[in-house]
Formats: sequence, C-alpha cells, structure tokens
Amino acid sequence: MDLEPHSVDPVIEHTCAECGATLTDEEIRASLEAGDTYLCSVHAAEQVPLEEEDQVEEG
Repeated sequence: MDLEPHSVDPVIEHTCAECGATLTDEEIRASLEAGDTYLCSVHAAEQVPLEEEDQVEEG
C-alpha cells in the first residue's frame, strides 16, 4: 500500500512537443488553458481544428 501523498497538479512541460524549443511563460499558460499539448507559438499557430480541416478537404 502506498501512503505517500500524491499531487493532482498537471505536469507542466517547458519545451515544445514538436521542435523542443524552450517555451515562454505565455506559451505555457496558453497550452494549459487550451488543455492541449505544449507547443511554441510557431507550432501552435499551425494547429488547425479537425472540423476546419474536414471542410477544406471536402471543398
């Protein structure tokens, strides 16, 4: 049995999941709010929601 206290705080990454660049405080905050992977501003701007991507393919 494990009696150690466990934290429920989210794991905060400090590097971009795509390129490994060090994230700024603003990029980390945006990733936490979005509940998504941790991305630098360049890679976050490249993200397209699946709904929009489907519309482009159909059009």
